[in-house]
Amino acid sequence: MTLKEAEIPFALGGSYACWARGGPEPVHDVDFMLREADVPRAVEVLCAGGLRPVDPPEDWLTKVFDGDVLVDLIHHPVGRAVTDQMLARSSEMSVDSVRMPVLDATDWFEMTLLALDERYCDLGRVIPMIRAMREQVDWEQVRRATAESPFAEAALLVATRLKLIPPPAVGGGEPVTVLDVNEPAEYLAGDLHERLAEDPRVAELGLDVAVGPEGITVRGEVATEGRRRAVDAVLADAVPGRPVRNDVVVSKRDSPSTMESVS
Repeated sequence: MTLKEAEIPFALGGSYACWARGGPEPVHDVDFMLREADVPRAVEVLCAGGLRPVDPPEDWLTKVFDGDVLVDLIHHPVGRAVTDQMLARSSEMSVDSVRMPVLDATDWFEMTLLALDERYCDLGRVIPMIRAMREQVDWEQVRRATAESPFAEAALLVATRLKLIPPPAVGGGEPVTVLDVNEPAEYLAGDLHERLAEDPRVAELGLDVAVGPEGITVRGEVATEGRRRAVDAVLADAVPGRPVRNDVVVSKRDSPSTMESVS
């Protein structure tokens, strides 16, 4: 490969990196991750090898064409700079009979989940990728790196509920954070809703939490009686001593007549 011969550090990213690590067939263009300082040299050697450069409007990547195949040279994926440390975490793998560094699976999922937004949040594509690469990923690190993204949170919650990945560590030897009961009621309700969604004992996004002068009321449905009881336990940890009215019910959905495997 031209970049290897020129000794330019890089790592294969995008859908081809997922494919190399056992994921679904790639459907997008070829992505290579490299440091911003190495981009001009990379474009130079690739063009010398016969590729055609393109000047894109984006400021976080540049593009070259190998015939009809578009190759993205990415230096700031999802706003994060490609660093020496990131490239060092990549693994040398065989990709279509060519040995090359492939982006670390944990880094790959951080970028993939942070790329989800209102315009693109296709969990139907993300879940098979999680299933294929789950044992290669530090999921606690992914949760920390994507904590500010509600779309990443939703994807990880679905994967946790499907038992594809382990639930988030609770406590880890540290005390559970107690919420401020003096904050405005709507803020406290939002914090409690988030706590119920994130805690693996409940892990339910659809609960309704209301905070009033007489205490906290929770309504909605959960799948099991154990999860319904866990609502009380989670709120007792978050707001100890605050009265809680647990109006959550256990859903009574009919079981399917046949088992269907998800692939």
